[in-house]
Amino acid sequence: MTSTTEKSAHRRRLAQAGPISLRLGLLGLVAIGIAGAVLELAFERHWHSPVQLIPWVALALLTVALVLLAVSDARRVVTAVRVLAGVVLLASAYGVYMHVSVNHGMGTMDAEWGTLSPLTQWWYALTKSVGTAPPLAPGMLAQAALLLLLASLTGKRAPAGPGA
Repeated sequence: MTSTTEKSAHRRRLAQAGPISLRLGLLGLVAIGIAGAVLELAFERHWHSPVQLIPWVALALLTVALVLLAVSDARRVVTAVRVLAGVVLLASAYGVYMHVSVNHGMGTMDAEWGTLSPLTQWWYALTKSVGTAPPLAPGMLAQAALLLLLASLTGKRAPAGPGA
């Protein structure tokens, strides 16, 4: 049988490892998101114009931020990571806007497009019922950036015990 003291010590170790495990898990999800976005952009050959290079720059920023946060939790590093994640969030929002706008523009090729209400037109553009640009693809960048922001809120070191 396990004594109460051993159970208490085990719970303390788990509590101390919690923030570290959470941070590592979040950083792992960020890495998976980056890899998935890189593959998606490469498969789509998303590099034919300067605007199409924006997500590549965003992914480079995310990668730098991921590495920085993985190796340090210094206040300046965490601040830099948060700024980089914010920039990626803005790039992601721009990407969603651009994709929906391109899809909306493609709708004008349909003879019945003018008979639809503006709300219906934008809904069709958002849901890719018209056009081929995937509006949610830039959302992968936003998801990875938000996960990185969450990871920046968790501590790398175990919390100090009572009296420390």
